[in-house]
Amino acid sequence: MIPRRSLLLFFLPWLVSFAVFSAYPIGFSLGLSFADYNPFGGGITRWVGLENYRAIFADSLFWRSFTNTIVFVVGTVLPTAGISLILAVLINRSGRLLGCLRGGYFIPSVVSLAAVSLIFKYIYSKQGFLNAIVTMMGGTARDWLLSPKLALPSIIAMDIWASIGYYAIFYLAGLQTIPQELYEAARMDGAGRLAIFRFITLPSLKPVIVFVVVVNTIRAFQVFVEVVIMTRGGPMGSTMTLIYYMYEKAFHRINMGAASAVAVVVFALIAGFALLQVRLLRQVRSAV
Repeated sequence: MIPRRSLLLFFLPWLVSFAVFSAYPIGFSLGLSFADYNPFGGGITRWVGLENYRAIFADSLFWRSFTNTIVFVVGTVLPTAGISLILAVLINRSGRLLGCLRGGYFIPSVVSLAAVSLIFKYIYSKQGFLNAIVTMMGGTARDWLLSPKLALPSIIAMDIWASIGYYAIFYLAGLQTIPQELYEAARMDGAGRLAIFRFITLPSLKPVIVFVVVVNTIRAFQVFVEVVIMTRGGPMGSTMTLIYYMYEKAFHRINMGAASAVAVVVFALIAGFALLQVRLLRQVRSAV
């Protein structure tokens, strides 16, 4: 039996690092959301109450960023979860070729997101690879990242491509834990592939699906690198997201109070969406 003091000593490094690098910054940011803080004015802080929240809620660009972020979350989370599941089912077999395919699908997830964004910025350019294919098929070349209607969908498509291999690995791990006896018994009873997938594979993968959806939602709400490198929130604010809006407030307008208020709003949105998803997926699981 390990003494309690020894256990505390084991946990002490983690507790110190959590307090310094997580708890303190979160608390400091929460406090700044109710203050007017100027980092270049000697760190002078003035209490303003809810004024920062009133300011951002009255800003039309905040609501544009909010809408774009929700569109990005919905446009990436659901397709990524579905496509990565289908991909995992297709490659969940043995064989050298399928082993190579698994590695190939996973490679984009280990490449720097900044590098992927730069590559796709070239692909989407007027003289890029995508327009070359479009013109070859008789279409008209487009400025994908300069069009207010196409810029955000273009970033969403890139994000889905870069993420499906990563989440497919989790589905593969879940698929390989399903007992093969269940599939054999279902085939002996005359069940088809769709029935087996619906009544055996999906219910068995519910914990993995919950994990993938929640983690991907948290990540999607924090989209930033793609926007900075590919569009910088343009054109005409069509790709402005909440995190990029927070970045603009903090480092371009030097309004740390408003930026902290945006951070608190984003935290509340992520927590709310995550809890809602877990509850909905549990209800779906009980209904299946």
